[in-house]
Amino acid sequence: MQKTKITLTFISVILLFANASVTAQDCNSLYRKGHDLRHKEKYDDALKSFEQVENCGDSTLVKESKYWTQWINDNRPQKGKSGSGEFRLSRNKVTIPSQGGEYSVRVQGPGKWTFTLESDWCKAWRSGNLLKISCENENESLSERTARIEVECGSQRKTIIVTNDGAPETLRSSANELTFSAEGESDEVEVVANTDWDILEVPVWIDVKKSETSIRFNVKANTQNIEREAHIRLETPSKLTTIINIYQESNALNEKLSFSKNDLTFNEDGGEETVRIITDASAWNIGSCPSWIQLARIGNDSLRIRCYPNDPVGLIRGGSVNITTGNQSFGINVAQAAKPIVALLPRDGIGGRALSLSVNAGYIMPMISASASGFMGSVVNYGLGSNAEEASYKAGGGVSFGLHADIRIYRNVYLMAGLNFMQYSYKNKFEANVYRSIYQTERYYLAGNTQNVYDEKYKMSFLEMPVLLSYRLPVTRNESHVQFNLGPVLSYGLSAKMDISGYTSSQDTYYYAIEEGKMTDHLYDQTPHPLQDKGNGDFDLYGKSVSYSTTDATGKQTDRSANFDEAPLKRLNFGARVGVAYEWRGISLGVEYTYMFSNMANSKYWEGTRWRIFDQNTPTVMTGYKQRNHYLGIKLGYTFRY
Repeated sequence: MQKTKITLTFISVILLFANASVTAQDCNSLYRKGHDLRHKEKYDDALKSFEQVENCGDSTLVKESKYWTQWINDNRPQKGKSGSGEFRLSRNKVTIPSQGGEYSVRVQGPGKWTFTLESDWCKAWRSGNLLKISCENENESLSERTARIEVECGSQRKTIIVTNDGAPETLRSSANELTFSAEGESDEVEVVANTDWDILEVPVWIDVKKSETSIRFNVKANTQNIEREAHIRLETPSKLTTIINIYQESNALNEKLSFSKNDLTFNEDGGEETVRIITDASAWNIGSCPSWIQLARIGNDSLRIRCYPNDPVGLIRGGSVNITTGNQSFGINVAQAAKPIVALLPRDGIGGRALSLSVNAGYIMPMISASASGFMGSVVNYGLGSNAEEASYKAGGGVSFGLHADIRIYRNVYLMAGLNFMQYSYKNKFEANVYRSIYQTERYYLAGNTQNVYDEKYKMSFLEMPVLLSYRLPVTRNESHVQFNLGPVLSYGLSAKMDISGYTSSQDTYYYAIEEGKMTDHLYDQTPHPLQDKGNGDFDLYGKSVSYSTTDATGKQTDRSANFDEAPLKRLNFGARVGVAYEWRGISLGVEYTYMFSNMANSKYWEGTRWRIFDQNTPTVMTGYKQRNHYLGIKLGYTFRY
């Protein structure tokens, strides 16, 4: 079976390059064209159209086209004299979906042929040189069922295995939402399933009683003035789920009111506090408060209390913020300290010039964040399309050099803007066994399991332009301080190079015959032909070209360079930076973290076929690939401040 798939894959590669790329609109047109040609009995042309559709990527049309390709091969008239040649079947395996269907197998032989079938779920009959196979009753079991048809022609016998797929797993409920009164009630929901199922996430205020076809819910009385809800999950062993939402009304007779903080104290500069309102009342309202307090409601359960600065010197002030419900009314006590006389004196900040220049150098630790829907590969397409191709980036290190301006905005608040050169590296390793088939001559091809080890080494260089808001906390007057920095970062890529080297090796590869232009699983000879390919090259990730060559065991080199319509990575990206530093007499040491918001991956490249390093044409398209290169930096700098 595996070799048959490889044969079809090789044919698909030839058709793909012969007919170029096929858009989704062209795919529909080719599918309709194939049907028109089939109705006109132009079977060769119809086959070409359907085989082009199989390479367009539309999973629904691909499945339909494969069906009609097999149908044509089974049903079109064969060239040559009827009954001549060897005894053959157009296929020896027939798979029927769970809902049933009818299929044909062409029988070719030197004489008359007969068949036998013993099955209670399918039937077969002869129509000319076709053996018709039909399943009229749907398979309601989850397990597939099989039957054997023995076809005899003279003294020769061949077997056709007929498989009827099992029914898909079913789980559904007669209701997905139930509402109960506060007093508590019971209700029953019917469950339709063709497999075992369990009840999960049931709260303590609900009792459930399960039968094979239903669930009875007994909801206890709700004694609180808050509505409550539950989301009960039904689940099969294969994780097929359905949710039943349970809602219960509140008991409005019991009403409570309290606060997360009952007393608030502010300094002379004022400030704000958030108090959570704890109540089971349907609504609450804000009452009276002093004029030097500003109130703002946050959602349904919180209150923001903002206190203005206390301008009069030596005056302590206090007041209350009142909250009311239908039956309750309580106050939150607010007090503010007096403004001291020393507060009238000016603040000098950290001293030094209002505008200073700074130079810095540092060490970078990159953190590569990548994700995708399904499997996540690297920039190289190794043709597996599964977790065996999963990229695992391991970061190295890097350096940075920069120059920026330090501008005082107000007192201890500064603006830092500059330009930095950054460079770092990381790597990925692909190591897996891959079954490969390589075309050799018109008579045979080379195939077998191969060992593959390839190292990818990435080196990134870019300019970044940070604009940071910085607050300075003095430690010693005009000598040292602590900086707290936050702001956006714009990054422009200068170079992004990926060097790749590795090998493909096998001692168990053999020559297989090519018959009538098709790869078969027949050995061409009995001698193993070891495979030993070494490859190396580099990829400009901001460009559209790959330089790559392979060397086989005889020393023969083959140029495998390639060009693409789109580059893998985008040069321009943006993020945010947060950092802290200590400065003493202009010398600073700091730590900063940069988080990149933008997706640096070009989806037109990553969600295409990517760069194929092997000859296989296995569909391995990724979707939703995202890559963000964050980094942590340690910097040493000097500011010409004094």
